[in-house]
Amino acid sequence: MNSLVQPLHRFRRHFFTWQMTSIRFAALWSLVMVLIDNLHFFHAVSHLFNVFTLGGALFVLCLALLLWLLTFIVISLVMLPYISKPLMMLLLVSAASTAYFMNAYGIVIHKLMIQNLMETDVQEVSSLLSLELLGYLLMLGVLPAILVGRCHIMYEKPMREIWHRLKIISIALLLAIALILSMSSQFASFFRNHKDVRQMANPLNFIYAGIAYAAEKDTQFVKPIGEDAQLNARGLAVTKPTLLIVVVGETARADHFSINGYDRATTPLLAQQPIINYPSVTSCGTETAISVPCMFSQLPRKDYSDRKAKEQESVLDVIHRAGVPVLWRDNNSGCKGACDRVAYEDMRALTLPDLCNKRECFDDVLLHELDEKVGLMPAQGIGHKVIVLHQKGSHGPDYYHRYPESAEVFTPACHTNQLQECSREEVVNAFDNTIHYTDQFLVRTIQWLESQSGYYNTAMVYLSDHGESLGENGLYLHGMPYMIAPTAQKHVPFFFWFSPGFERDNHIDRQCLIAHASQDYSQDNLFHTLLGLMNIDTAVYEAPLDMLSECRAR
Repeated sequence: MNSLVQPLHRFRRHFFTWQMTSIRFAALWSLVMVLIDNLHFFHAVSHLFNVFTLGGALFVLCLALLLWLLTFIVISLVMLPYISKPLMMLLLVSAASTAYFMNAYGIVIHKLMIQNLMETDVQEVSSLLSLELLGYLLMLGVLPAILVGRCHIMYEKPMREIWHRLKIISIALLLAIALILSMSSQFASFFRNHKDVRQMANPLNFIYAGIAYAAEKDTQFVKPIGEDAQLNARGLAVTKPTLLIVVVGETARADHFSINGYDRATTPLLAQQPIINYPSVTSCGTETAISVPCMFSQLPRKDYSDRKAKEQESVLDVIHRAGVPVLWRDNNSGCKGACDRVAYEDMRALTLPDLCNKRECFDDVLLHELDEKVGLMPAQGIGHKVIVLHQKGSHGPDYYHRYPESAEVFTPACHTNQLQECSREEVVNAFDNTIHYTDQFLVRTIQWLESQSGYYNTAMVYLSDHGESLGENGLYLHGMPYMIAPTAQKHVPFFFWFSPGFERDNHIDRQCLIAHASQDYSQDNLFHTLLGLMNIDTAVYEAPLDMLSECRAR
């Protein structure tokens, strides 16, 4: 019997368990990830260098070798007993999911993308799930991870292992330098001019981005700003208190609003309203996690960082400090820190058949029982109030979930989150349907404000957080690094609506505003404009950045 068992045991051990040194393990699996997870990277590189010429083919080969060497070096540095295999399994699954999102949507992975991922919610994550993603995870992640689990890694004695590892890493580093020097002009051009392509190198992209995000994540003391904030004479002398609604849009492109000249009637109802529209406004970032806290921050885009923003209060804190109660109503994934110290209401938790389905609530839920909610807001001083409505808006890739079926006016529309499987027309139709529904929601918000005119002077500000790519040059969604992001991800819609009483009490010259509306503005203006709209005096207010300052009588 033993004569049969022992050969079977040796067969199982030989064919189902691999034995290799730690260096060979790192070299093998680094090569595997470079080969199976970088289709998007090499596809992009092939468009930059002609692979049908000797020089171009040689550069791409050198680039592949360099990617392998650098990946090998990184993995070798963390190869430790007991954690090597679990870590490699995690890397393989992460690299597989990264490969999917780059291949499917043309996105790149960077620190802000990691931040956006960490600050999203289950609902947003579920909108990205698909059978194709599952296939990537199984074929490029789980199956290789199973093979890793069958590996037996052999380590030498500690000092000998360290010495041997350092020698091999040094050799790999020298080879990497030699490769770069051998084609220095091509590499210099590639590193200097094609940052977007470099950020497609998998798994180095998400490893670097994750480290950069973690290094900036530690919690800081929140510094008060505008401690001298108070209502000015005009704010105290109004005939009625001000009720201001700030609508924070989601993923809305300015060039897809017909009020901005789009050749399709996506905003027919807004076109009939006395809004003051600003067609040339840019965002602070290309993802919600950056743009939302940035637009409410005193920091301008050029000085903005997530760390700095978390270390100081937002304009909502300043408004609240001046005695004006603030309420944030959310139908998205939170305010990203901008509303942490004011009243907050998560509207996604509601289950209202007319406003929600089994998956999510439509943006009209933000108006649900708003009369009662305003009545419960503490009326301090003159009774001014500010409400922020954070839309789900046009968040993709499943645009068709952002509006009721009855609101689908542009057909055929893409009815999947696999945008690359739809025609460009279908993707654009689905996106434009979200804008058309936003048009309806915004006008219903204006109508609600008009219903409050007996008690308040009312006003509304609408500003989207960022834009969206809809397949131009093979790029979908948003989140590209700002310096290389297309205009579609940075050009956002912005407009005001004022009641006659608000204009009168605040001495606003409408024709002056219209004359200035064609100027270039950005989300940097919102902080100071909100303080101006609420007639709040404070040392942190800068009149030149207030979009109404030149058109308000002294």
